[in-house]
Amino acid sequence: MDRLIAVVSGGTRGIGLGVAEALVKRGAAVAVTYNRDTRAAKQAKELLLQSAGVEADVLVLQGDVADEQVVADQHEAVRNTFGTVNVLVNNAGIMPPRTFEDITRETWDETLRVNLSSAYSWSRKTVQGMKAENFGRIVNIASLAARGGGVVGPHYAASKAGLLGLTRYAARELGPYGITVNAINPAFIRDAGIFAGWSEERREGLKDKIVVPELGRVRDVVRAFEYLLDSPFVTGVALDVCGGAFMI
Repeated sequence: MDRLIAVVSGGTRGIGLGVAEALVKRGAAVAVTYNRDTRAAKQAKELLLQSAGVEADVLVLQGDVADEQVVADQHEAVRNTFGTVNVLVNNAGIMPPRTFEDITRETWDETLRVNLSSAYSWSRKTVQGMKAENFGRIVNIASLAARGGGVVGPHYAASKAGLLGLTRYAARELGPYGITVNAINPAFIRDAGIFAGWSEERREGLKDKIVVPELGRVRDVVRAFEYLLDSPFVTGVALDVCGGAFMI
């Protein structure tokens, strides 16, 4: 493969930004998507440009990743700017906390659209080009909630469990074309998701849920991603990055 051309959905903060930064440091051309937070997008672009050293290697795209037409337009923009996408990281997600009694059908549908359907839409758009090149890497950022339910709510757990099913099916179908499809299940990552906004005292309470001394960091998830990126013989797996909170 001459060059990595990557898309990271939800790539302007947290895990997505960490993955995007690792990719540009490898010399990849990287497009990151975001929906509303223009301030975070601006900061992310500055960071990625600093890491890349070449402005032409970074593309920041705004739009609702749950909208199929938006995905189609963004994919076209990436192809026209960089060429065929051969690395896809489906990271975009929302996690509004709800119980069974509190959740509305609107929240349920929106969570599945953003967390699961967007991964399908982006994957569907990119696999044709990957097949033509006989190379591709798709990594779906799921969650430990897909294993044990989690605490956010049924909508979130269902969306992330769906990502694991999508991962396994796609890995089986696309493997003969040199395309690996894997998932990462992060949990208790102190500088990403809801935990990033917690106080240090509140985060300390999470240590009872893991078996190692410290909570995870974005860089731990990035290491897992780079392993999957570099591994042509690993596909269809869900790699738990959770400090031993779940063990098979």
